[in-house]
Amino acid sequence: MKVSVSWLKNLVEFNNDIDELAEKLSMTGFEVESLEDLSDQAKNVVIGFVEEITPHPNAEKLKVCSVDVGLPNKLNIVCGAPNVKAGYHVLVAKVGAYLSSKSLKIKLSNLRGIESEGMICSLDELGIESSNEGIEILEENGLIIPPIGSNAVDYLGLNDTIIELAITANRPDGMSMVGIAREISTISNSKLTLPILDYNYEFEKFVPNIKDKETIGSDCVYTLTYIDNINNTGKINKSISNKLSSLRQNCINPVVDITNYLMLEQGQPLHAFDADLLENIVGRKVIPNDFGIRNGKEGESIVALDNKEYKLNKKIKLITCNDVPIAIAGVIGGKNSSVSSKTTRVWLEAAVFSSTSIRNSSREIGLRTDASSRYEKGISPNMTTAVSKRASELISLELGGDIKSNHVNNEFIKRDIIVKLRLDKIHRVLGKLGRRDTNKLENDSNTFSYLNKDEIEPLLTKLGCQLTSISSGWDVKIPPYRSSDLTREIDLIEEIARLIGYDNFDSNMPDPLEPGVLTPTNLVERRLRNSFIHNGFQEVVTSSLVGPDNTDENAVLIKNPLLSETSRLRTNVWDEHLKILQRNISFGAEGCWIFEIAKTYKIDKERFIETNLLAGSLTGNKQFSKWGKASKQISLDYFEARGKLKQSLEVLGIETVDKQLTEKDFMHPGRTSELFVEGKSIGFFGQIHPSMSEKYDLIKETYLFNLEFDALIRAATRKTNWTRTYKDYPTVPFMERDIALIHSKKYTSLEIINVIKKSGRPLLEKVELIDRYEGSTIPDDSVSQAFRIKYRDPKKTLVEEDINPIHEKIRNALKEKIKAELRS
Repeated sequence: MKVSVSWLKNLVEFNNDIDELAEKLSMTGFEVESLEDLSDQAKNVVIGFVEEITPHPNAEKLKVCSVDVGLPNKLNIVCGAPNVKAGYHVLVAKVGAYLSSKSLKIKLSNLRGIESEGMICSLDELGIESSNEGIEILEENGLIIPPIGSNAVDYLGLNDTIIELAITANRPDGMSMVGIAREISTISNSKLTLPILDYNYEFEKFVPNIKDKETIGSDCVYTLTYIDNINNTGKINKSISNKLSSLRQNCINPVVDITNYLMLEQGQPLHAFDADLLENIVGRKVIPNDFGIRNGKEGESIVALDNKEYKLNKKIKLITCNDVPIAIAGVIGGKNSSVSSKTTRVWLEAAVFSSTSIRNSSREIGLRTDASSRYEKGISPNMTTAVSKRASELISLELGGDIKSNHVNNEFIKRDIIVKLRLDKIHRVLGKLGRRDTNKLENDSNTFSYLNKDEIEPLLTKLGCQLTSISSGWDVKIPPYRSSDLTREIDLIEEIARLIGYDNFDSNMPDPLEPGVLTPTNLVERRLRNSFIHNGFQEVVTSSLVGPDNTDENAVLIKNPLLSETSRLRTNVWDEHLKILQRNISFGAEGCWIFEIAKTYKIDKERFIETNLLAGSLTGNKQFSKWGKASKQISLDYFEARGKLKQSLEVLGIETVDKQLTEKDFMHPGRTSELFVEGKSIGFFGQIHPSMSEKYDLIKETYLFNLEFDALIRAATRKTNWTRTYKDYPTVPFMERDIALIHSKKYTSLEIINVIKKSGRPLLEKVELIDRYEGSTIPDDSVSQAFRIKYRDPKKTLVEEDINPIHEKIRNALKEKIKAELRS
């Protein structure tokens, strides 16, 4: 929200320094984002008078002007504008001036052999929108011309400072000049001089053809005012045009300028329809009941005021006349009913639509306007009829229009909002207020006390509230302009605290205060994050909101999304992780290893399920040094990548078991494993499917892992794992034996290892796969594998007689259970 300081001074008396005012507004909830001095646009630009014009000797289209700017000598300025004339006043940028809108510094220059000592300016060159072609001729505006040589800032209406405020969703009253003026008056205790609004003006009831109750409900309002005999051919008065220009609003024609002016002043959007154009659409005289509101239809379109054609659908709300679309409700008007300089009759619309419906329409067409941004935050319906009456009176006063009729929808009922405010509730919520005592060095209990009625009542009165005392406190009547956000007792208490200043209240820590400690879950999570980072991974955080390209039928849809790209909750994280890999690799990274502790969401039979995941992906080789490695090795093989995950999970102190997985269509069927902890599946690890690597433009050796975080934490914090047990380090050596065998491919190495472990008790300590071979000497349906077995007896050194029986038992078990052919 941009606020003009010069306009503010017409509404409220204040003498604060601009920086001081900005600080006060920020402290009370209206954060100041920037300050802009408009006079910088016309610094060193003065009023000049063209005394004489001669043709340029070396250029047909250029003229040499002798210009008086109040200096002893006339300036010699070369000008190419077709409308420059002798005997007229102009705007002159002297040497040294900087035109910020064009990033142009005026210098002494030589143009085709003639020295030019400045520049005669158009309004466009000064950053002011103008429909005029060529330079600005002051006599053509009918205004009082300032003295020659005087600064042009006042003439251009640029003697102003613009404050840009961040307006939060709970303060829609801040979306108007009047709202900010009230805020300044409240915090500085200064006098307001606001335009008078008639809240009691009665409109004639009518029944618009409203087919969509979501857009206009019982708390909303739709008004129409018919005005004729309007003279819309000239320009709006300079006071209004300067205010619009200072806030970057283009002056279009007087009727439209008045509607924009009142939207900025009061925060209520207005729209005017050309009555003659509406009658051309309908084919007869238009009556109020011809107006309606409905959803768009598939295949419909509308050409809007920005000359763009918008395709319509059922999510877009339309204003219609005899069921013909004439505007997108609350967003933008239609070209087919637009007001122009030829307009003599208008239907003036003022309405309050539901914020949800306007946000949906704005998002669907990809357009956010000044009007829609105000509707989205919420507008008080108690203001609408009063602002509509002020707009019609201003059109009548400025343009000579005759107000013929005023109409409001039948369902609209003016409601006074009365909120009960209890003194004891204020004390419970806010606590005690600090009282400064300069005679005491330290605060004690006597320097703090509760707010009393005499302190509270002036604050609420400043807000425009009307108070009626009752035994417990007050019945507070909320002013119309705050009826959308001051609806509860706690809202009023918040206003009291905000105006006094939160830092002026006593702060009390909970008693007793116990120091916080990390739970086992917190400790495991911290160790896990650090372990992944130490092993070369980078932690990422991705958004839980995704777009419609996530087509999972179990996805949770957002009822009122801000954008279609954030219209549902994600059901996986690997999709965004692969996009991160692709971006990093495309920017030249040799490798990218990432992980995230994230949440996914789905809906199952109207039940929402939230899952915590430890997920990540790897691509490329992040090796620092290339010594000892092949120069073309840019990727990790499956076992290197799986080893990185294993190293990162070792900090948990739990064992993970891999089993082949072929079910996931986005993973490589022969290079994906399902991971088990304590006999339960917790997720998967593997290489992505070749089609996926092609889709995301990644090398084929790209890997994903997706593990249930809660299952990992439960296993790691289980008492048997969490409580460390220690045993003596063995003082006797181990003995190793290898077994090589040929077996059917249907048996996995994990199954074979389990057979060996069961048969090798009690001396078997460890078994691991050391070799695997497939080739021409091995049958097609078989594979050769070799396993290394460690034997140890903690009490003595083993001899051959101890090992041989157990080793033979293992060999026999392999022959019987998997029909293995032993090679050693």
